Amino acid sequence: MAYFEYRALHPDGRQDNGTLETDSMEQAAANLRQRGLMVVSLQETANPENIGSVTKRRWIHRAAWLLPILARDRATFFRQMSMMVQTGLTLLQALQICKRESAKKAFRNVIQQMIDDVENGASFSNAMGRHKRIFSSVIVQLVESSEASGELESAMSRIAEGIERRSEQIVKLVSALFYPLFVMVVATLVTLFLVYGVIPKFATFIERQGGQLPASTQFLMDLSKGAIAYLPYLLIGTGLVILGLIMAWRNKTGRYRIHRILLDVPIIGGILTFSAISQLGFTLSVLIESGLTLVDSLRIAGKSVGNEAIQNHILATREKIIDGENFANAIEDIIIPPTVSQVIAIGEQTGNLGEVLDEIGSYYDSRLQARIRWLSAITEPVMIIIVGGIVGFVYFSFFMAALGMSVA
Repeated sequence: MAYFEYRALHPDGRQDNGTLETDSMEQAAANLRQRGLMVVSLQETANPENIGSVTKRRWIHRAAWLLPILARDRATFFRQMSMMVQTGLTLLQALQICKRESAKKAFRNVIQQMIDDVENGASFSNAMGRHKRIFSSVIVQLVESSEASGELESAMSRIAEGIERRSEQIVKLVSALFYPLFVMVVATLVTLFLVYGVIPKFATFIERQGGQLPASTQFLMDLSKGAIAYLPYLLIGTGLVILGLIMAWRNKTGRYRIHRILLDVPIIGGILTFSAISQLGFTLSVLIESGLTLVDSLRIAGKSVGNEAIQNHILATREKIIDGENFANAIEDIIIPPTVSQVIAIGEQTGNLGEVLDEIGSYYDSRLQARIRWLSAITEPVMIIIVGGIVGFVYFSFFMAALGMSVA
């Protein structure tokens, strides 16, 4: 096999550049003409492995060479694969190009292993299934179903959309929570500085002056003395709480209880619920429309939900359906919004469950985005009030004490 670098034109005048792997230049030209392209130039070139050498890349790509594989890398991979398979490239040719285009060593190694597996007779889904940390069971199942139906390019496009949608949700949530968490950390540090650094010095000075102190000033002095006296116990208690949370998180039952408690926390519980239902709706819709049964789809989609309390309920719903209960009744629970079961019942009656589940995903995704925007808008003034209130109370207390001493 040889590699040929080409430059061709689409019927609408768009230029297309790339590399083909074929037996001869004539075969390369024929492949391009079959794709509806007019060949402008075609010449044999070096192995794409050498062309894509990291030493010949831009410095920003070289800097990313050792970074881990992220969600956007997977989304880009499936976007590229969908586009190239749709234009007529073979699966191996598309994988070779994706490997050359990847800026990360870890992902190039994964793609190379998939290339080797496919060359040895494995299917694309089986090749991906060997890399469970990179490609989830949902992705592998979608690719496997699309291979059987002959709709691989459309399945990979849907996979890319799902990864991008999930990544966008996470980015927006992190962006909304970053500012309040940052202000909360600052407020905590300011409070500790006041309690352990500033107030004790003022307290020593005021006690030397004698006299009756205002209630607010006395409260701060007592609080500071108590915090200093019980500091070792506070540190030990905080350490034990953190250790207990870590141990509970590593335990399956403990992690389930933490996830279940989080669903009942105001604001946070709503965000987690909307995110999980949105992910479930989109995933179930894609799996069902790809030809899987509802029982198999629930088994796969349930594992894709991040919250283990909802995940366990989805798997329990699957068991109820196996026992003969309908989907709408089986999914009803206190942690599932009532709208979900009602809309699913309509989908079961009309026979378009896949479309209905996609609508559920879209609806709760829009509610999630609205909740994130609201959270981002409301937290800034709330945190400013909290920090300002702490600092203002300390200032007021010592100002009143200083004013009382000056009058005396």
